Amino acid sequence: MCVKQKNKAQSLVETVVAIGIIVVAIVAILSVGLTSLVLGGQSSERVQATNLAREGIEVINAIVSSNRLDPTKSWPYGMDTNDIYIINYNDTALDTPVIFDGAETIDNCTNCYLCQQSSDLYTHADCLSHQVFRRMVSISDGGDLGDNCVDVELDYHCERKIISTVYWIERGREHSLILESHLTDWR
Repeated sequence: MCVKQKNKAQSLVETVVAIGIIVVAIVAILSVGLTSLVLGGQSSERVQATNLAREGIEVINAIVSSNRLDPTKSWPYGMDTNDIYIINYNDTALDTPVIFDGAETIDNCTNCYLCQQSSDLYTHADCLSHQVFRRMVSISDGGDLGDNCVDVELDYHCERKIISTVYWIERGREHSLILESHLTDWR
């Protein structure tokens, strides 16, 4: 009879150990699944931010290209001032400077918010709904390409540096993505 009780106690210990192993396995699987969901969401917002930053540079390229075709215009083809702008996907000129509330950083920009419209396009329209991203594009004289490229008297610089910055907050953490492009007067 003692042998039977010993086997019952051994079966109880085996059952508790087996349940413990199953619980640990389930928690590990759920943890991996939750991590992949969180990282997938972060990846999605980073891809959107990259595309919005790229769009900012492409709009500047389009403005310059269309002004190059106008025989009455010359370099810098619509990028005459060193300033910071908000740009929409369909802009044809640099019209809207950025408004800052405090320091000149994107997190202090009051008119940089991008809103997703019903057509899945982002614009700087007045947003009443979900505001995730902010974008600003700065234009400045480019780097030093040598003495042949800079004429101080005429204020001529044959290179312009374009920096497109996108900022967003995700789960209480601030993120920013910066893309830079250089345009030159190749003529």
